[in-house]
Amino acid sequence: MKYELIISEIAETEISDAYIWYNFQKVNLGEVFRTELINAISNISKNPFAFQNRYKNIRIAYLKKFPYGIHFNVKENIITVISVFHSSRNPKIWENR
Repeated sequence: MKYELIISEIAETEISDAYIWYNFQKVNLGEVFRTELINAISNISKNPFAFQNRYKNIRIAYLKKFPYGIHFNVKENIITVISVFHSSRNPKIWENR
């Protein structure tokens, strides 16, 4: 099945903030983060049900090199990325989204 992917505005802001922060820490580290994120989103798009259902109908795909989880849901053929969330943050922050 082919899926349509939607990234919420909140998730886009979180991605941008992380990218900027990592580039500030080390030259091109933001690009490494971005590449890993793109690869993870590609994997989600290919098989969203390969990722564990964690909260109600929210699934999470964790990045390998960075402490972030991509929180998403699947309804019919639409994948919606709700948040790209740092794993040390309190998950209750995004649960109301």
